[in-house]
Amino acid sequence: MERNVNRSASEGSKRGFIQFVKFALVGASNTIIDMLVSLVLNAVFHWYYFAKVIGYCCGVLNSYLLNSRWTFKEERRKDAREIISFIAVNIVVLLISLGLMSLMKDAWNLVGWWDSLALPGWFLKLINGERFCMMVSAVICIVINFVGNKLFVFKKRDESDTKE
Repeated sequence: MERNVNRSASEGSKRGFIQFVKFALVGASNTIIDMLVSLVLNAVFHWYYFAKVIGYCCGVLNSYLLNSRWTFKEERRKDAREIISFIAVNIVVLLISLGLMSLMKDAWNLVGWWDSLALPGWFLKLINGERFCMMVSAVICIVINFVGNKLFVFKKRDESDTKE
């Protein structure tokens, strides 16, 4: 009996790790889609914020489609609750990301710290202080987003859920 419990826990943590890797790959594709759509729309309309909102929405749509059909396939509920929870988690994560970026830039002055490092000029042009803060925020938020999706959006059905 104890051996089965240990095996089950081991399989669960392995499965969770695999889901996190899949989630990170989906996140990378979301970022690429967001950036490409934003760049194209910005080039056409010359309105950065409009382009960014549409690009972000395209990334979130990609995220839902891939995560629901690949990353969390077994946990998928296929109902309105899943979609509403997904949108809510992504809005919360976006707000956390913006808050972290604001803290890092304004309260903690990580932009000034990063820009003052003795890094090559070409590197600082590529990854300036603001982009550094965005990257740190993204790393933190991918973990928060994964936990939110795993616990609230794509959680396994209870026995009571399947009887309805």
